[in-house]
Amino acid sequence: MDTQNFINFKKKRDLGTILSDTFQFLSSEWKPFFGTILKISIIPILIAICAVVYYGMSSVSFLGDFSQITDFQAAFNFSDLLLPILAFLFSYLIAYALITVAALAYIKSYIDNKGVVNYEEVQNSTKEKFWPYVGLFFLNGIIVFFGALFCFLPGIYFGIVLSLSICLLIFQNKSVTDAINDSFGFIKGHWWETFGVLIVVQLIIIFISFILDLPATLYQAPDITSIIQGDASNEILKSFSDPIYLMLIALSYFIKFILYMVATVATVFIYYDIKVQKDPSTEIIDEIGVE
Repeated sequence: MDTQNFINFKKKRDLGTILSDTFQFLSSEWKPFFGTILKISIIPILIAICAVVYYGMSSVSFLGDFSQITDFQAAFNFSDLLLPILAFLFSYLIAYALITVAALAYIKSYIDNKGVVNYEEVQNSTKEKFWPYVGLFFLNGIIVFFGALFCFLPGIYFGIVLSLSICLLIFQNKSVTDAINDSFGFIKGHWWETFGVLIVVQLIIIFISFILDLPATLYQAPDITSIIQGDASNEILKSFSDPIYLMLIALSYFIKFILYMVATVATVFIYYDIKVQKDPSTEIIDEIGVE
C-alpha cells in the first residue's frame, strides 16, 4: 500500500491498458488485497468448499444407488440429492458475494485514500453492501435469465450492461433498483468495449480454471474412462471419494474463488474508464488530488 506505486483508477484506458493495469494492480497489491479479502471471507469460502465436496460425495453415492435400482419408480428418491445441491448453491453464492463486495470495498478505500487502505473501512463497507449486492445479484440473474430465455442475444446484452451495476451500487452508493436502471444509461455508447474487456478476462479465467482442474481430472482419468465405457460399479464410483481427489478439487475451487477477483478489478477499471469519458473533469480532479 505504497502511495508512490498508487494506480490511478480514474483514467481513460483502452482495452490493452485496462488488462495490463488490472494485473499491475494485482501484482503490486496482491498481499494486502488478497489478505484483506480472505480475512473477511475465509470462513464462507471454506464452508463453500466443504459444500462442494459434500455435493460431490453425495452425487457419487446417489449414482451408486441409482446403478443398483431395479424398480425405478419405487427406489428413485431425488430428495437425497436435493439437500447437497441447495447447500452447494447457497454457500457458493454467499462466498462469491462476500468476495466481490470485499474486493470492491477494498478498491474504494484504495482510491479514496490514495493507496492507503483502511481495513475497518473495508470491513464496514462490506457489511453494509453485502445484502444489497445479494439482492442485486438475484435481480440481475432474473433479467439475464429471461433475456436469454426468449433469445440468446438479449441475455448477453443484459449481462454486459448489468455487470457494471455493482460499481454503481458501491462507488455511487445507489440503491439496488437505481443501480440496475442507471446501468443502461451509464453503459450507453460503451457496450462493445465493455464486452471486449470482459470476454478477454473471462477467457483468461476459463483457461486458468481448466488448468486448475487438470490434476483432479488426470488423477481420476482411468475411472472416468471406465464410466464412459458403461462400467459404473460402486468400486469405481467410490474412487471419486478418494481423499487425494477431494483435496485436489478443494484446492481448485479455492483458487477459483481468488480468480473471481481478477474480473472484479477489471470491471472497476471499465467503470472508471467510462465515467471519465462521460465526465473528463473526474480525471483532472483526481490527478490534482494525487499531486
